Amino acid sequence: MLRRMPGLDVLANSLRRADVHHAHTVGPYAMSVLRSGRARVVTAHLTAGSLRGSLRGDRYWHSSFMRHLRASYNSADAVVAVSGSVETELKSMGVVKPIHVVPNSVDIAAVRKLSGLRVESRERLGVKEDEFVVMGVGQVQPRKGISTFVECARALPQARFHWVGGMIFGPLADRRNEMRSLVSRAPENVSFVGPVDRLEVLWRLAAADLFFLPSTQENCPMAVLEAAAVGLPILLRDIAAYGDLFGPGCCYGGEDTFVQQIEELIDDREALATLSRKASVMGARFDSNVKSSRMLEVYRAAAAA
Repeated sequence: MLRRMPGLDVLANSLRRADVHHAHTVGPYAMSVLRSGRARVVTAHLTAGSLRGSLRGDRYWHSSFMRHLRASYNSADAVVAVSGSVETELKSMGVVKPIHVVPNSVDIAAVRKLSGLRVESRERLGVKEDEFVVMGVGQVQPRKGISTFVECARALPQARFHWVGGMIFGPLADRRNEMRSLVSRAPENVSFVGPVDRLEVLWRLAAADLFFLPSTQENCPMAVLEAAAVGLPILLRDIAAYGDLFGPGCCYGGEDTFVQQIEELIDDREALATLSRKASVMGARFDSNVKSSRMLEVYRAAAAA
């Protein structure tokens, strides 16, 4: 989207010196490139809290990792927080540089093209017309609520549950053996698809009836934005981070309500359609056209500092 704006020369993963260098991660390479920029911006997609339930042994390295994040974010001229809750966490961990709240975004028009391919998508995946498909997207890890996803499927054999994503951290993944066991012992109506490319994810979203993400911690999940762009009804765990992000655009629940909520949506197509409309309206707020203008403001402020 920035490339479409007049007067901007936008480079990606380039070593060329620029007026503004913007990093989306805090690894050694990103930090070395960031330091060579005249103005330095880093987006805080990652917080110390987002690695609990992702990587094993968190209790042993949590404090040192938080210090690393603090130093990395404070090395920039400006920090972008992807939600209000991330801004709060950054301040509590000692980030003192200017923080701008700019949520993640998605190219709504590009994603929405696939929303009209429901019939083709279901035929391609072998989904029958009368089957109700519940879909989740994310890494297979405790933080994403995988066990909850499987138990909901077990309680609702009349629906099909698809989870897209794998264990990208390999041996470092938190509770890896437990996650493997959950996958191998999942009921017949659950399919763990594994990692696929983004276009395949969007195809599968177009084939689904409900997007269900029972994560216990998120910052600003792209999967939710893409589901909203497709116009999928969305059911999320009721966690604090979502309040200022999605509001009434999604349905919220917990361990004691998820099964009943999904069951009611299976039986009530009118409620499902209402949730779909709300998701579409909510998704429009995260269109990249809007967010690119906001990012340009952040760049100008960093360059002028």
